[in-house]
Amino acid sequence: MEYYGNMWCISARELVDGGIVSQSNYQKMASRGRIDVVRRGGGASGQYALVAVDSLPRDYRAKVEELYPNAKLTHLVCWVRSNYEIDQSAMAFFHSREQAGLDLPPEKIKEYVVNASVLNCCIRLYERAATAQKMFGGKYNWDEMAASIKALQMELGHTLPASTLRFRKKVNEYKREGYGCLISGKFGNQSARKVDWKTERLILSLAVLPTKPYNTTTHENYLSFVCGELDVY
Repeated sequence: MEYYGNMWCISARELVDGGIVSQSNYQKMASRGRIDVVRRGGGASGQYALVAVDSLPRDYRAKVEELYPNAKLTHLVCWVRSNYEIDQSAMAFFHSREQAGLDLPPEKIKEYVVNASVLNCCIRLYERAATAQKMFGGKYNWDEMAASIKALQMELGHTLPASTLRFRKKVNEYKREGYGCLISGKFGNQSARKVDWKTERLILSLAVLPTKPYNTTTHENYLSFVCGELDVY
C-alpha cells in the first residue's frame, strides 16, 4: 500500500494475492469503473496498477483493514509526509532577533522551523473536514494524529510532544500565539496533580451546561477546555 496522487492506494496484486478479491472480479470492477484505478499497470516501465482504497466497495475495504491493521496509521503518516513543506515565514521569524526576541543558534532555528511546519500540516488536515473524514473514518482523531506525528519524529526531526494531550495543547497554543510559543515551551512536562477546588468547580460547570451533557461529553469538554478549545466562564 502507498500514497499516490494524494490518495491512499493498494496495488492490484495485493488485492488479488491477499485474497481480498479474485482476479476476475478485479477485472470486472476495473473495466466497469466500479473502482478507481489511479494508475494502470504494465508498460515499458513495468509499473503495477494502483487502486484508490476509498473507491473499494465496503466489504473489500473491511478486508483491507483486516489484512493491514496498521494501514490507517501508515495512511496518515504518508499524508503528512506528502503534504509537509518548510514554512518560509517561520524561517524568517526565527532568524529575526526583532521578531523572535533573541538570537537563536542555527540548530534551534532549524528545530523550531520544523516544528512549525509539522504543526501547519496538522492544522491543515484539521481544517479540511472532507479529507479528515476519509483519513479517520469520522471526526478528527487526536490520538491517531499524535501517533502519526510521533512516527515521523526521527524522519522530520521535530521535537513536538508525543502524548496526545500535550500535542493537542501545543497545536492550540500555536494556533493562538503563533511562532513565539515554540520558543517559550510553556507546555513542558508537568507532574500529576490531584483535583483541586478550581478543577472541581470547572468540572461541575461543564456538567451543568445548558446542553446537559453525559459524563463522556463532560470529559471531552474538559479536554477541550484544557487544550484551549472551549471557554466556560
